[in-house]
Amino acid sequence: MENNDGPSRRRRIAASGRRHSSTREMVLQMIEAQAAPISAAALTHATGLHENTVRGHLEQLLADGYIVREREESSGRGRPAWLWRAVAQDPESPYAALAGVLAETLARTGADPARQAREAGRSWGRELAARRTRTAAGPREAVIDAMREQGFAPEDTGDDVLLRRCPLMEAASRHPTIICAVHQGIIDGVLQAQGQRADSVLEPFSAPGVCTLHLAVAP
Repeated sequence: MENNDGPSRRRRIAASGRRHSSTREMVLQMIEAQAAPISAAALTHATGLHENTVRGHLEQLLADGYIVREREESSGRGRPAWLWRAVAQDPESPYAALAGVLAETLARTGADPARQAREAGRSWGRELAARRTRTAAGPREAVIDAMREQGFAPEDTGDDVLLRRCPLMEAASRHPTIICAVHQGIIDGVLQAQGQRADSVLEPFSAPGVCTLHLAVAP
Protein backbone atom coordinates (compact mmCIF):
# COMPACT_ATOMS: atom_id res chain seq x y z
CA MET A 1 0.00 0.00 0.00
CA GLU A 2 1.98 2.95 -1.30
CA ASN A 3 -0.42 5.62 -0.15
CA ASN A 4 -2.41 6.88 2.76
CA ASP A 5 -6.11 7.06 1.91
CA GLY A 6 -5.56 7.90 -1.72
CA PRO A 7 -2.94 7.86 -4.48
CA SER A 8 -1.94 11.48 -3.89
CA ARG A 9 -0.58 10.93 -0.38
CA ARG A 10 2.92 9.49 -0.15
CA ARG A 11 3.97 6.80 2.28
CA ARG A 12 5.74 8.33 5.25
CA ILE A 13 9.35 8.09 6.33
CA ALA A 14 10.75 6.55 9.52
CA ALA A 15 13.41 8.21 11.65
CA SER A 16 15.98 5.96 9.98
CA GLY A 17 15.18 7.56 6.63
CA ARG A 18 13.51 4.42 5.26
CA ARG A 19 9.94 4.37 4.10
CA HIS A 20 7.35 2.60 6.20
CA SER A 21 6.47 -0.92 5.18
CA SER A 22 2.97 -1.34 3.80
CA THR A 23 1.95 -3.14 6.99
CA ARG A 24 3.22 -0.37 9.28
CA GLU A 25 1.50 2.22 7.12
CA MET A 26 -1.74 0.24 7.39
CA VAL A 27 -1.47 0.22 11.20
CA LEU A 28 -0.84 3.97 11.23
CA GLN A 29 -3.80 4.66 8.95
CA MET A 30 -6.06 2.64 11.23
CA ILE A 31 -4.95 4.66 14.25
CA GLU A 32 -5.47 7.92 12.36
CA ALA A 33 -9.00 6.88 11.42
CA GLN A 34 -10.13 6.54 15.03
CA ALA A 35 -12.15 9.13 16.91
CA ALA A 36 -10.53 8.05 20.18
CA PRO A 37 -7.33 6.30 21.30
CA ILE A 38 -7.22 2.61 20.40
CA SER A 39 -5.73 -0.45 22.06
CA ALA A 40 -3.23 -2.90 20.63
CA ALA A 41 -5.85 -5.62 21.13
CA ALA A 42 -8.31 -3.82 18.84
CA LEU A 43 -5.64 -3.32 16.18
CA THR A 44 -4.71 -7.01 16.41
CA HIS A 45 -8.35 -7.97 15.93
CA ALA A 46 -8.74 -5.71 12.87
CA THR A 47 -5.49 -6.56 11.09
CA GLY A 48 -5.25 -10.28 11.76
CA LEU A 49 -1.58 -9.77 12.62
CA HIS A 50 0.09 -11.36 15.64
CA GLU A 51 -0.13 -9.16 18.72
CA ASN A 52 3.67 -9.02 19.02
CA THR A 53 3.89 -7.80 15.41
CA VAL A 54 1.35 -5.07 16.10
CA ARG A 55 3.18 -4.00 19.25
CA GLY A 56 6.45 -3.82 17.33
CA HIS A 57 4.88 -1.49 14.75
CA LEU A 58 3.37 0.64 17.51
CA GLU A 59 6.69 1.06 19.28
CA GLN A 60 8.40 2.09 16.04
CA LEU A 61 5.64 4.54 15.12
CA LEU A 62 5.96 5.98 18.61
CA ALA A 63 9.71 6.34 18.19
CA ASP A 64 9.22 7.99 14.79
CA GLY A 65 6.83 10.56 16.28
CA TYR A 66 3.67 9.56 14.41
CA ILE A 67 1.69 8.37 17.44
CA VAL A 68 1.55 8.90 21.20
CA ARG A 69 0.32 6.62 23.96
CA GLU A 70 -1.64 7.08 27.15
CA ARG A 71 -2.86 4.79 29.89
CA GLU A 72 -6.41 3.46 29.74
CA GLU A 73 -8.55 4.47 32.71
CA SER A 74 -8.30 1.83 35.40
CA SER A 75 -11.40 -0.32 35.78
CA GLY A 76 -10.18 -2.84 38.35
CA ARG A 77 -7.15 -4.89 39.20
CA GLY A 78 -4.05 -4.98 37.07
CA ARG A 79 -2.12 -2.34 35.26
CA PRO A 80 -4.21 -0.44 32.68
CA ALA A 81 -3.33 -1.04 29.04
CA TRP A 82 -1.73 1.49 26.73
CA LEU A 83 -3.99 3.28 24.27
CA TRP A 84 -2.57 4.77 21.09
CA ARG A 85 -3.57 7.83 19.07
CA ALA A 86 -2.15 9.66 16.09
CA VAL A 87 -0.30 12.93 16.61
CA ALA A 88 -2.42 14.47 13.84
CA GLN A 89 -5.81 12.96 14.62
CA ASP A 90 -8.51 12.93 11.95
CA PRO A 91 -11.67 14.92 12.77
CA GLU A 92 -14.12 12.85 14.76
CA SER A 93 -16.73 11.03 12.72
CA PRO A 94 -20.07 12.75 13.33
CA TYR A 95 -21.71 9.51 14.45
CA ALA A 96 -18.77 7.77 16.15
CA ALA A 97 -19.52 8.69 19.76
CA LEU A 98 -23.23 7.91 19.43
CA ALA A 99 -22.61 4.53 17.79
CA GLY A 100 -20.10 3.56 20.45
CA VAL A 101 -22.58 4.32 23.22
CA LEU A 102 -25.30 2.48 21.30
CA ALA A 103 -23.14 -0.65 21.06
CA GLU A 104 -22.36 -0.66 24.78
CA THR A 105 -26.03 -0.12 25.68
CA LEU A 106 -27.39 -2.80 23.35
CA ALA A 107 -24.78 -5.30 24.50
CA ARG A 108 -26.01 -4.86 28.08
CA THR A 109 -29.75 -4.48 27.62
CA GLY A 110 -30.84 -5.47 24.11
CA ALA A 111 -33.11 -8.49 23.63
CA ASP A 112 -31.75 -8.91 20.09
CA PRO A 113 -28.74 -6.55 19.88
CA ALA A 114 -27.78 -7.26 16.26
CA ARG A 115 -31.30 -6.73 14.92
CA GLN A 116 -31.78 -3.58 16.98
CA ALA A 117 -28.38 -2.26 15.92
CA ARG A 118 -29.16 -2.81 12.25
CA GLU A 119 -32.50 -1.04 12.57
CA ALA A 120 -30.81 1.90 14.31
CA GLY A 121 -28.29 2.00 11.46
CA ARG A 122 -31.09 2.01 8.90
CA SER A 123 -32.67 5.02 10.56
CA TRP A 124 -29.33 6.80 10.52
CA GLY A 125 -28.74 5.88 6.87
CA ARG A 126 -32.12 7.29 5.85
CA GLU A 127 -31.33 10.44 7.83
CA LEU A 128 -27.96 10.77 6.08
CA ALA A 129 -29.66 10.45 2.70
CA ALA A 130 -32.24 13.07 3.63
CA ARG A 131 -29.55 15.53 4.76
CA ARG A 132 -27.50 15.40 1.59
CA THR A 133 -26.79 18.80 0.07
CA ARG A 134 -26.23 17.33 -3.37
CA THR A 135 -27.82 14.50 -5.30
CA ALA A 136 -25.59 11.54 -6.14
CA ALA A 137 -25.65 10.14 -9.67
CA GLY A 138 -27.31 6.94 -8.46
CA PRO A 139 -27.79 4.60 -5.50
CA ARG A 140 -24.27 3.15 -5.74
CA GLU A 141 -22.73 6.61 -5.63
CA ALA A 142 -25.07 7.61 -2.80
CA VAL A 143 -23.84 4.73 -0.63
CA ILE A 144 -20.18 5.38 -1.45
CA ASP A 145 -20.56 9.09 -0.71
CA ALA A 146 -22.28 8.37 2.62
CA MET A 147 -19.58 5.92 3.70
CA ARG A 148 -16.88 8.38 2.70
CA GLU A 149 -18.50 11.14 4.75
CA GLN A 150 -18.65 8.82 7.78
CA GLY A 151 -14.91 8.08 7.58
CA PHE A 152 -14.76 4.63 5.95
CA ALA A 153 -12.48 5.62 3.02
CA PRO A 154 -14.41 3.54 0.47
CA GLU A 155 -12.74 2.33 -2.71
CA ASP A 156 -14.99 1.28 -5.59
CA THR A 157 -13.40 -1.65 -7.42
CA GLY A 158 -16.20 -1.86 -9.95
CA ASP A 159 -17.58 -5.09 -8.50
CA ASP A 160 -17.38 -4.46 -4.77
CA VAL A 161 -16.67 -1.51 -2.51
CA LEU A 162 -13.71 -1.84 -0.14
CA LEU A 163 -14.03 0.03 3.14
CA ARG A 164 -10.45 0.74 4.12
CA ARG A 165 -11.13 2.44 7.44
CA CYS A 166 -13.32 1.71 10.43
CA PRO A 167 -13.98 4.79 12.57
CA LEU A 168 -15.21 2.55 15.41
CA MET A 169 -12.47 -0.06 15.53
CA GLU A 170 -12.13 -0.15 19.32
CA ALA A 171 -15.88 -0.68 19.77
CA ALA A 172 -15.92 -3.17 16.88
CA SER A 173 -13.25 -5.27 18.58
CA ARG A 174 -15.42 -5.49 21.71
CA HIS A 175 -18.84 -5.80 20.08
CA PRO A 176 -18.21 -6.82 16.43
CA THR A 177 -21.70 -8.15 15.76
CA ILE A 178 -23.37 -4.97 16.99
CA ILE A 179 -21.04 -2.46 15.31
CA CYS A 180 -21.04 -4.30 11.99
CA ALA A 181 -24.85 -4.48 12.15
CA VAL A 182 -24.98 -0.69 12.59
CA HIS A 183 -22.77 -0.26 9.53
CA GLN A 184 -24.87 -2.70 7.50
CA GLY A 185 -27.95 -0.78 8.59
CA ILE A 186 -26.49 2.54 7.42
CA ILE A 187 -26.02 1.03 3.96
CA ASP A 188 -29.56 -0.40 4.04
CA GLY A 189 -31.00 2.98 4.98
CA VAL A 190 -29.23 4.89 2.22
CA LEU A 191 -30.38 2.32 -0.33
CA GLN A 192 -33.96 2.43 0.96
CA ALA A 193 -33.94 6.20 0.59
CA GLN A 194 -32.93 5.65 -3.03
CA GLY A 195 -35.83 3.26 -3.59
CA GLN A 196 -33.57 0.21 -3.56
CA ARG A 197 -33.91 -3.09 -1.76
CA ALA A 198 -31.71 -3.46 1.30
CA ASP A 199 -30.06 -6.72 0.26
CA SER A 200 -26.42 -5.70 -0.06
CA VAL A 201 -23.96 -7.61 2.12
CA LEU A 202 -21.17 -6.19 4.26
CA GLU A 203 -18.33 -8.67 4.88
CA PRO A 204 -16.39 -7.52 7.95
CA PHE A 205 -12.58 -7.76 7.89
CA SER A 206 -12.45 -9.68 4.61
CA ALA A 207 -8.76 -8.75 4.49
CA PRO A 208 -6.44 -7.11 7.03
CA GLY A 209 -7.93 -3.71 7.80
CA VAL A 210 -10.55 -3.98 5.05
CA CYS A 211 -14.28 -4.72 5.01
CA THR A 212 -15.89 -5.63 1.68
CA LEU A 213 -19.30 -4.33 0.68
CA HIS A 214 -21.03 -6.48 -1.93
CA LEU A 215 -23.27 -3.72 -3.17
CA ALA A 216 -26.40 -4.89 -4.97
CA VAL A 217 -28.35 -2.17 -6.76
CA ALA A 218 -30.94 -2.35 -9.48
CA PRO A 219 -29.84 -1.01 -12.89
